[in-house]
Formats: sequence, structure tokens, C-alpha cells
Amino acid sequence: MPPALSFAARQLEDAVMARLRGCDTFWDVLRVHAHVVRLCLCQSSYLATQIVHLCNAHGRTAHAERVFDQVRDPNLHLHNAMIKAYAQNNQHRNAVAVYVRMLRCTPFPPDGCASGDRFTYPFLLKACGGLAALDLGKQVHAHVARSGCDSNAIVQNSLMEMYTRAGDLALAHKVFDGMRERDVVSWNTLISAHARLGQMRKASVLFNSMPDKTVVSWTAMLSGYTAVGDFSAAVEVFRSMQTEGFEPDDVSIVAVLPACAQLGALELGRWIYAYCNRRGVLGRTHICNALMEMYAKCGCIDQALQLFDGMAERDVISWSTVKFSDI
Repeated sequence: MPPALSFAARQLEDAVMARLRGCDTFWDVLRVHAHVVRLCLCQSSYLATQIVHLCNAHGRTAHAERVFDQVRDPNLHLHNAMIKAYAQNNQHRNAVAVYVRMLRCTPFPPDGCASGDRFTYPFLLKACGGLAALDLGKQVHAHVARSGCDSNAIVQNSLMEMYTRAGDLALAHKVFDGMRERDVVSWNTLISAHARLGQMRKASVLFNSMPDKTVVSWTAMLSGYTAVGDFSAAVEVFRSMQTEGFEPDDVSIVAVLPACAQLGALELGRWIYAYCNRRGVLGRTHICNALMEMYAKCGCIDQALQLFDGMAERDVISWSTVKFSDI
């Protein structure tokens, strides 16, 4: 446990924190960090936590790790910041390793409860899901229960997401069924999981039971039907979502266009093109790729070529569509 800071030292920390909060670029962060080193404040978990958050925001986990490792006795907030940084940058094993280190260096309270909190577990569970590590996820779930965080909605949603990513939808449903209040994230997590696995009947039951649907809910159903080859159902969902007042987003547009191509629904495909044009999204490569493929499969080679020629940026999919569609 680090010694309590003097009033003067706390004032110095607050002054440095004000500078950190004013950082706009990573170079700004480095300059203030150098100032922290000169002031011999490297052991401040308070400042290190903010630096780690800023490094994470700029995608600089390597520097965040160096800052974290310099602190001999990191507090819970600093551990949480480092777990979050690793999890959000897909360094899932490192996120778990930080948690294990935290458990080893942080004394447990007399009641034996785990030392994490409601800010620890969402990102730790994200790491478990990213690793598809079911057994590890179950252990973390036990820690969540002992910490008293199992009634927190964000933690509950994170548990569900972890279980779906780890392939155990039964346990995800168990968490869902035990929730006192379910938000749209809770419903969308399960609907998306079933749709991702092609279990459209189960996804449909949940979808129809959902009290307040969102674009994510509709898009999950749309993508699921397209993935399993039920193109008529995909188009029907796309039309229904608009009837219900939901504007299609990029994901739903890209999901429905293959269904249009397979069904030869050129009229709908052209409506989607006009819609994208009105929204000003035709400059997005993934949108153009999907429209090109739809036009090519519907036999409208000229329209597909016109899209290709007008693309500001082309990726591998763009060129592949041209090559294999004989445009």
C-alpha cells in the first residue's frame, strides 16, 4: 500500500492531471508523461491511470504497458484501465494476465470476496469471450458473483456476450432469464448470437418478444436470414424494418444486397442504390462493393462498372468482384 501523499504532492498531481486532460494528441501525452517522470511522480496510480486511458484512446497499448509496469503498487483503477486497454485492442491474454496479477498482489478482504469491481469485469469478460475460453469465463463469473456485481446490468450483459462468444448459449440464456431488468443490449446479444449460429427460429422467437426493437435487432435478423440462405425472409425483414420506421444503416444495407442478387430483386437493389446516394454513403468502399456485386449478379454489368470506375478507394473485394463477375 503506497504511503498517503502530502497536500503539496496532491496539488502537484492535480496540476499534472489538468494538463493530461488537455491532451489532444499522443505526442501531447508523451510530453506530459515526460513531465511526470521529471517530477518523480511515476508511482502515482492516479496519474498513471489517466495516461493509460489516453494511450488506449490513441491505440498505443505498448506505451500504456510501460507506464503500468513502472508503478510498483498499482491500485484497482490502474489495473482496470490496463485490462480495458488490452481488451479493447484485442490483446485478450494480456488482459487476463493483468487480472491474475491484480489478484495476486491485492489482499482479499476478510469475507474472501474477489477484488474486482463493476469496471473490471465487463472488459475482463470481453477478453474471455475473445479467447472463447469458457472455463476461464466461468471462473470469472464466480468472481463476479462473489464481488456482488452480478446484479449490475452492464456486467450481466457482458456475461451473456462472453457465453455466446464461448459457445454456450444455454448459460447465456440462464443469465438473461435471471435478469430483473433487460435492456436492448440484453435482447440484441441473444438475438445476434442465435442469428450468427443460423438458429433463426430461436432468434425469431426472441425478436418477436422484444418490447423495444432497435436497428441492431432488425439487422441481426436480416443478416441471419441472408447467412442461412433464406433470402425471401431477409428481404421481408428489410421491408418490415422500414415500415416500422427504422432507417437502414450500412450493416443492414450490406446484408440485404446479397439477398437482392440471389432473388434477382433488381427494383429493390436500385432503390437501395438511390437511398445510399441520398445519404451520401456511395463513397464507402464496402457499400460500393455490395452494390457492384448485386448489379453484376442481376446482369447489370454497366451499372456495376460505373460504380467501380467511380470508387475513390478499391480493396481486394472490389477487384475480386470485377474479376469474377467478368465486368
